[in-house]
Amino acid sequence: MSDGKHAGHRPRGDGMSDGKHAGYLPRAGAGRPQSDQTVGYPAKAALVLLTSLFLFWTPAGSASAQPAAATNTCVSCHAGLDDEDMSLPVAEWQRSAHRPAGISCQDCHGGNPATMVEDEAHAVERDFVGLPDPYVIHELCGECHQVQMVNYVPSPHGLEGDFWPNCVDCHANHEVVYPRASLISIPDNCEDCHEQEIMDDFIALTDRGLEPVNAFRLAAEEIRSAGVPVDMILAQASLARDAYIERASHVFVLDEMVAVVDSLEQIYPRIQKEVDTARTEVDTRRRFGWMFIGLFLVVAGVLWLYRRSLPEA
Repeated sequence: MSDGKHAGHRPRGDGMSDGKHAGYLPRAGAGRPQSDQTVGYPAKAALVLLTSLFLFWTPAGSASAQPAAATNTCVSCHAGLDDEDMSLPVAEWQRSAHRPAGISCQDCHGGNPATMVEDEAHAVERDFVGLPDPYVIHELCGECHQVQMVNYVPSPHGLEGDFWPNCVDCHANHEVVYPRASLISIPDNCEDCHEQEIMDDFIALTDRGLEPVNAFRLAAEEIRSAGVPVDMILAQASLARDAYIERASHVFVLDEMVAVVDSLEQIYPRIQKEVDTARTEVDTRRRFGWMFIGLFLVVAGVLWLYRRSLPEA
């Protein structure tokens, strides 16, 4: 602390304790000649088939509803405060990755999120901490992110680096975002010790390790919407991502990361082959589907013309 390293640890907004069945219809053709009732049947059948096939091939909506946040008095109270240092953390948290994950104020700051009485909300008996100690931030985050903590502690940024930078220095405190390589180089922190060339190498290495996994997952979701199984692709992608996280994430040693990424790049071509095979299956199913529709329409048209050619009863 004497060297002033932890001056930048102060999180923004540190005051935040952070009748009738529709199917039973009268026959529309009742009382009309039999030939008039039956003429339109093939066309109607074709329409029903087309509708069914359209619904089958149209990707189902994959919008995942965010879990509704339960009433939290930390949020409701601080959001209405005039002091921006106290209210801003709420807006930041609402944009964060923690909100849809169900991580709220009390998970990091303790306290009682079910009362509007300040003394009760900030009760020490409820483990309330307004501003967590920078030296134990990694333990707090490590309650959920255990692998990252285990890798961080012996890293150059952990014990060797006097726990600087810590989790919130790189990931922010309230507006925690989904990790992206483009966010790694933070001028206020990284450039104090590292040259930009090192940061560029670090970002490129991270992209090599994780971008293929993201691409595999996106491709799998697209393929799954067409009805082709993608469990194997997703399983292999998850194994690769887990391997990177366990062996390369937060170790902050380029040589170790290079070894992990090189080993993963031996696996990625096999996963890509699985993706290409699944895409071929999708294309084949779609071609046969359209061929079947065309054949059915031709048959329906021939039947319709045949019935039109029959003498009326």
